[in-house]
Amino acid sequence: MNEEKSQNRKTKLYFGISSQVILMGFVSLFTDISSDMIESILPLFIFEIGGTAVLLGLISGVTNASANIFKGLSGYLSDKVNKRKIFVAGGYTISNLSKPFIGLSPSWEMVLALKASDRFGKGIRTASRDALISYYARKNRGKAFGLHRSLDTSGAVVGSLLAFLFLYLAFTYRNIILISLFPGLIAIILILFVKEVNPKEFEAEMVKEEKKVEKDKLSRNFIKFIIILGVIEFASIDFSFIVIRAADYINESLVFLIPVFYLISNIVYIIFSPINGSLSDKYGRKPLILIGLSLLLLSSILLAFPINISIYSLILIIIVYILFGYYMGSVDPISRAYVADLAGEKKRGRAYGLYYLSVGLISLVESLIFGYIYDVFSYSAAFLYGAGMLFICLLIFAFTDFSKITKKDTEKS
Repeated sequence: MNEEKSQNRKTKLYFGISSQVILMGFVSLFTDISSDMIESILPLFIFEIGGTAVLLGLISGVTNASANIFKGLSGYLSDKVNKRKIFVAGGYTISNLSKPFIGLSPSWEMVLALKASDRFGKGIRTASRDALISYYARKNRGKAFGLHRSLDTSGAVVGSLLAFLFLYLAFTYRNIILISLFPGLIAIILILFVKEVNPKEFEAEMVKEEKKVEKDKLSRNFIKFIIILGVIEFASIDFSFIVIRAADYINESLVFLIPVFYLISNIVYIIFSPINGSLSDKYGRKPLILIGLSLLLLSSILLAFPINISIYSLILIIIVYILFGYYMGSVDPISRAYVADLAGEKKRGRAYGLYYLSVGLISLVESLIFGYIYDVFSYSAAFLYGAGMLFICLLIFAFTDFSKITKKDTEKS
């Protein structure tokens, strides 16, 4: 068994990180180049083929929900069959072969089907991919996951830049979406070289871990926490609506700038995500989440009011994208850390499963309601509704003592 372990785990190291981890990082990089070439312009394309705000909300909600739901399901299945690569390779292949054909879609129904396939692929690959990274980076997991995330996010930056370049060169939305097939194919080729984990060895490690961590049921108090955290998701605003609203702030001839706004938002996220994470370790999770939600509230209020196109409207929409990037860089990672804090070591796996499930289902409802108000009433009504929900969310979150939840859980266990 020891010989088997050394054969299976032994890979070339670069700066102390396994070549397998680096390889998976580049798979994510090329996948994200493909994804963000599409994401930065997809809402505009949906409106071009006759979509509405309600349909945009439906597409965003359904696809986000499916990704989150399948994350938990695929993790369970990969444990059951004790294989990882088939889920990783299958997930990346489904995503990278389905989403570029959105460019051929004559209607929103086909966009929904292909985007759902893309998110299904993301859902089934994520847990197994993280398990493989964890396996090949046993001694330096933090460094390995950090490298993987940096390559992943770099792909988002490159994808946004390519979308901007192609729009500037007068490529159509359809053409840009179809071109995204090429980085996706590179990702599929690279994933073929990822090595499967020896099933017996992985199973032995899992058994070893389970002996260390006693299983425990999630209490009602923790579920209350997940519900309150879900309020944050319900009060959030889907990024697709900000993309659509951005078109009102610039001349039609400058639409190629929207992927640049998307890029700016991603850069702000990259910068502030680790900074805010460190600050939350020092000063607590709640204050940083409240700051992020407050900035999203400010963004919603700014987007609710009509504006004349000028240099000032251009500056204002850039500020909104910066604020949204900061919001994502605080609420997104810190909420996940909060789940780990309050769940405790014994039940983190199930806690994250419940968290992702609730986020997926709540985001579907939130997107549909926002889109309906946007269509039936106006963008002003939709963003003011979002601002009102955010204000209520801020109050609930600010005055909830989460420490009591953990204290009650400790008393019961």
